Amino acid sequence: MNQSNVSKSRLSRGANGFFGFWVLKIAAVGAFVLAGCGPIGPIPGGALSGDVGAVGVADWSFADDVENAQLETRPADPHSVNTWFAAVGEQLYVPTSMILGPLHPEGRSWVAHVAEDDRVRIRLGDTVFERRAMRVADDSAEYQVARLALEARYEIAVSDRDPERTIWIFRLVPQGP
Repeated sequence: MNQSNVSKSRLSRGANGFFGFWVLKIAAVGAFVLAGCGPIGPIPGGALSGDVGAVGVADWSFADDVENAQLETRPADPHSVNTWFAAVGEQLYVPTSMILGPLHPEGRSWVAHVAEDDRVRIRLGDTVFERRAMRVADDSAEYQVARLALEARYEIAVSDRDPERTIWIFRLVPQGP
């Protein structure tokens, strides 16, 4: 075998090894997602695990150190995503995308799931709370309070708002009997 063929052979093995490594990584992540674990970064997951939290929560301050929550929708076939959240008194709020992703909420699969069935589960730390997602009216005082709380929590300046982006905010209320 001449020198040129040896170099091509080594290059081919190196490329195959490199691509094989990435295929294995992607397969591993896919296996975790299909196994029903929560979301991994931007990749949605399945059913959330954790201790079930109280139905009524008067003070959400225990979640102050939780950066992002995980929201599970579609109870019959659980779909979970990482999300932002903010608490105002006894109320817990989850927004649609405030800075990344689709400009309109309809572009998010979890929003479509909530439109079909408002039952959700939200994991804060190791605790999962069973709730209903109720959309807050965009022109209400509650919406403004919730939006300001979200922007303060995630340090989004009013000047950073994207005028093209539509943001829906959902209040998460206990599921009840």
